[in-house]
Amino acid sequence: MSPRKITVKTLEANGYQFKRHGANHDLYYNPETGKTIPVKRHDFNENDMKYIFKEAGIKNQKDRDRG
Repeated sequence: MSPRKITVKTLEANGYQFKRHGANHDLYYNPETGKTIPVKRHDFNENDMKYIFKEAGIKNQKDRDRG
Protein backbone atom coordinates (compact mmCIF):
# COMPACT_ATOMS: atom_id res chain seq x y z
CA MET A 1 0.00 0.00 0.00
CA SER A 2 1.29 3.47 -0.81
CA PRO A 3 2.39 5.81 2.00
CA ARG A 4 -0.43 8.23 1.15
CA LYS A 5 -3.11 5.54 1.40
CA ILE A 6 -1.65 4.32 4.71
CA THR A 7 -1.67 7.91 5.98
CA VAL A 8 -5.30 8.58 5.02
CA LYS A 9 -6.48 5.24 6.42
CA THR A 10 -4.59 5.83 9.68
CA LEU A 11 -5.88 9.39 10.07
CA GLU A 12 -9.46 8.19 9.59
CA ALA A 13 -8.91 5.36 12.11
CA ASN A 14 -7.74 7.97 14.62
CA GLY A 15 -10.81 10.20 14.38
CA TYR A 16 -9.86 12.46 11.46
CA GLN A 17 -12.52 13.20 8.87
CA PHE A 18 -12.11 14.45 5.32
CA LYS A 19 -12.88 18.16 5.41
CA ARG A 20 -12.24 19.47 1.89
CA HIS A 21 -9.89 19.59 -1.07
CA GLY A 22 -7.33 22.37 -1.05
CA ALA A 23 -5.26 23.47 -4.05
CA ASN A 24 -2.72 20.62 -3.83
CA HIS A 25 -3.78 19.00 -0.56
CA ASP A 26 -6.71 17.23 1.02
CA LEU A 27 -7.56 18.50 4.50
CA TYR A 28 -8.47 16.16 7.34
CA TYR A 29 -10.03 17.49 10.54
CA ASN A 30 -10.33 15.91 13.98
CA PRO A 31 -13.30 17.38 15.88
CA GLU A 32 -12.02 16.04 19.22
CA THR A 33 -8.64 17.77 19.04
CA GLY A 34 -9.55 20.64 16.71
CA LYS A 35 -6.52 19.86 14.51
CA THR A 36 -6.55 20.12 10.73
CA ILE A 37 -3.91 18.12 8.87
CA PRO A 38 -3.07 18.77 5.19
CA VAL A 39 -2.22 15.68 3.12
CA LYS A 40 -0.61 16.46 -0.21
CA ARG A 41 -1.84 14.59 -3.27
CA HIS A 42 1.38 14.39 -5.32
CA ASP A 43 4.97 13.32 -4.60
CA PHE A 44 3.95 11.80 -1.26
CA ASN A 45 6.60 9.64 0.41
CA GLU A 46 7.40 7.99 3.75
CA ASN A 47 8.98 11.17 5.13
CA ASP A 48 5.69 13.00 4.54
CA MET A 49 3.85 10.18 6.29
CA LYS A 50 6.17 10.35 9.33
CA TYR A 51 5.75 14.13 9.55
CA ILE A 52 1.95 13.90 9.38
CA PHE A 53 1.82 11.21 12.07
CA LYS A 54 4.03 13.38 14.28
CA GLU A 55 1.80 16.44 13.75
CA ALA A 56 -1.36 14.38 14.36
CA GLY A 57 0.07 12.78 17.50
CA ILE A 58 0.01 9.24 16.07
CA LYS A 59 2.98 7.15 17.21
CA ASN A 60 4.68 4.18 15.53
CA GLN A 61 1.85 3.58 13.08
CA LYS A 62 4.22 2.51 10.30
CA ASP A 63 5.52 -0.37 12.43
CA ARG A 64 1.96 -1.54 13.19
CA ASP A 65 1.00 -1.53 9.51
CA ARG A 66 3.92 -3.79 8.60
CA GLY A 67 3.05 -6.45 11.19
